[in-house]
Amino acid sequence: MRYVFLLVLLSSLRINAQENSGIILFENNIKLHWTIKTFNEKEHQIKICKNDFGVQYICAIDNAIWYGSDIPVDKPKNQLTNLVLEIGKNKIILDVSSMFNPNFSGELSKHQFKIIKEGNQYVLYGFFSDGVGTYTAHWRIIDTISIREVISNSEEYFFFLF
Repeated sequence: MRYVFLLVLLSSLRINAQENSGIILFENNIKLHWTIKTFNEKEHQIKICKNDFGVQYICAIDNAIWYGSDIPVDKPKNQLTNLVLEIGKNKIILDVSSMFNPNFSGELSKHQFKIIKEGNQYVLYGFFSDGVGTYTAHWRIIDTISIREVISNSEEYFFFLF
């Protein structure tokens, strides 16, 4: 019986290590549901390139520029796989493609986000960094539709932090 309990406990720890999720609460009962998953190289296409000095680096994941590392030779540790903004009864799915290593802890927190209401629209700003790769994403939400307007590591897009 002890072995069965130990096996169940170890299995649950393994599952928890592979996926983590939570909810961030904002004012006016707005919620942000998130899921971060351990990066599994077998689930992705990784393109390796060489720079002018012959050094190899990861230039694309799933045929897209990826965010989450300033050291593109290292594979991501995890990836943001789900963000859903809940406003009243509406649940709006946000684009999280190409978003890796969203922070150091593997859990998102309220201080990484800022949400602003602009008339009948909302804009959600997100700040992501694992200590090495820093980037931001901005989503515009109109009714139940969202579009990611920005994903960038360029400093010009971090204005919402100040």
